[in-house]
Amino acid sequence: MAQKKGFFGSKIFKSILLSLGGLTTGFLGLIAYLYLPRPLPSKPSSFTLIAHRGVHQTFSREDLDNDTCTATRIYPPTHNFLENTIPSIRKAFEYGADMVEIDIHPTIDNQLVVFHDWTIDCRTEGKGITHEQSLQTLKKLDIGYGYTADNGKTYPFRGKFVGMMPTFDEVRKEFPDKKFLIDQKDKFEKTVTILADSLKKYSSEQRKNTFLFSGDEQYQKLKQEVPEVQKIFPTRKQIKDCIPQYLRMLFSGSISNSCGKYAFGIPTSYLKYVPGWNSNLFLVKAREAGLKVYVIEVDTEEDFQHVKNLPLDGIVTNRIEIIGPLLKR
Repeated sequence: MAQKKGFFGSKIFKSILLSLGGLTTGFLGLIAYLYLPRPLPSKPSSFTLIAHRGVHQTFSREDLDNDTCTATRIYPPTHNFLENTIPSIRKAFEYGADMVEIDIHPTIDNQLVVFHDWTIDCRTEGKGITHEQSLQTLKKLDIGYGYTADNGKTYPFRGKFVGMMPTFDEVRKEFPDKKFLIDQKDKFEKTVTILADSLKKYSSEQRKNTFLFSGDEQYQKLKQEVPEVQKIFPTRKQIKDCIPQYLRMLFSGSISNSCGKYAFGIPTSYLKYVPGWNSNLFLVKAREAGLKVYVIEVDTEEDFQHVKNLPLDGIVTNRIEIIGPLLKR
C-alpha cells in the first residue's frame, strides 16, 4: 500500500511556498525600487530662501507644546535682533533671504500687528489675548521683556524693544519690493478682511509678492478680494489628506491637482523617514509630477551640507544669519 504523503509533501504546502516566494520577491523588488540610488534631476529654474520670523532668537524645541513660552528658553544670544520686528526683517534680507515669514494678529481697532504669540504674556510685560488689545496698548509694550537664556537670572533685551511691535502696514511700507509669507495665526474672517483692505492700497506687484499661510477657506476668501495673493504651503490637515497621493506619486510620477498645487515641505529631522529620499526617488518623481519640494528647519551648517546639492525649490530656515551666507558662498 502506498505511503500517505505528509503535510510537507502536500500540494497545499507547495502552493504556500510559491506564495511566500512571490511575496518575498515582491518585497525585495519594492525595497530595491525605493532604495537603489538614482541620478538627481536638474535643479529647478528658481529657488526661494525663506527666513522664518526674520533674524530671531532661537530656542530649545524639546517638549514644546502650544502653551510653552519660548522666550524663557532661548539659547544664549549671539545677536541683538528679535523676531517680527523691522530691524530683524531688514537684517534677514541683508543676509540673503528671498522671502521673510511674519505672523499677524488683528486688534480691536481693526489694525494688523506683526507678532507671533496668541497672548502677550510670554514676550511682553502685558497680559491678555493679543487680538483683544488695541493698537495703542500693543504699541506701548516692551516686546523684549520676557526673553531669558538662564532661567530668569538675566533678561538681556528688557527695556530695549519698547514700542517695536510693528503693524503690517508699517512692514509693507518699509519693504515695498520684498516678498513676505504671512502666517495668519487665527481663522477669523475679520483678519482676512483687514488684510485685504490693507493690500488693496498697494501696487499689483506688491500684492503679488504676498503669500499667505492659512486655512484654505481663509485663503480663498482673501484671493477673491486680492487675486494676486499666492499660497506656497498646505495646512497640516491638507498634508495629512495628501499622504496617500505622495506615496502613489513614488510609482506613478503624478499627483492630483489638489495635492500638487502646494509645495511639499519636510523638516530636516524627518528626511530619513521619507520613502525614497536617500535614493533620490522622491525628488525624481516629485519633478515628474510638478510638485515643488522645500526642506524646512535648515538651521545649522551640518543641515545645509546635507541639502546644498539637492534640486530643491526652496529652504526655510530659523537661522538666516547662518544659512544665508553659506548659500551665497
